Amino acid sequence: MPKIISLFVCILLVLSACGGKIEEVTPPPDPMPTTTPLPSPTIDWFPSTSTPTRPVAEVGMTPTQIAEIPVSWPIQVADDFSDPAHWQEISGPGGAVAYETNSLSLAMPANKTTLVSISDHVLPGEFYLELSVDALLCSENDQYGLLLWRNSSSGTYRIWFNCWGEVMADRQLGESIGKLVNWQSARKLQPGAPASNRIAVWAESGQLRVFANGVEQFSLQTRSDLSGPLGVIAQGSGSNAATFLISDLVIYAP
Repeated sequence: MPKIISLFVCILLVLSACGGKIEEVTPPPDPMPTTTPLPSPTIDWFPSTSTPTRPVAEVGMTPTQIAEIPVSWPIQVADDFSDPAHWQEISGPGGAVAYETNSLSLAMPANKTTLVSISDHVLPGEFYLELSVDALLCSENDQYGLLLWRNSSSGTYRIWFNCWGEVMADRQLGESIGKLVNWQSARKLQPGAPASNRIAVWAESGQLRVFANGVEQFSLQTRSDLSGPLGVIAQGSGSNAATFLISDLVIYAP
């Protein structure tokens, strides 16, 4: 009997120890709502900018245009190339200078040669002249031009044009030739062939001005006391035959 009582007491003790307050399990908190971050602004490392417009370069010199004869001098020469006494004619392996109908022809074969014809028209120190040059056959490097004051005290001034459309000036004094104006683009000059151009030269007060089709190309200093014959010149580059016609010459002088 005492054993039963002891067992009962032990059971009561165990039950009392287990009968304490049972700790409630706290449920985990509800998860916080996830906020989707807004996309970060994209950095434009190379922002577009307006492309600047290249300014148009201003031309330093406005070319002089001749609408009318710029001098009041009387006409000293009006040569329509009908009188063969005024210009030299040449014929040979290097080409020919010959009179055509109201024109003077300078014809060269396909080789490097130079043709010159000197007239009996003497240029004074001051003058204004115009003549027409027609290129019938020519290559880019073929040249034609004028000889001014040939063999004067300051030599011979030579005005050159080529079929590429450029102009140049030099001076021949004895055996030496000095360039006065380098080759440069000739405004309004008709290049190639066939092409017709009106060339003008104005010498006054020691200044020489060169025009093509009414537009000034350049000017250079000379002397006002020069005197010498007028001539024409043509020079072939050697690639092909070349032919030029000179016509309608007028010279004004004081």
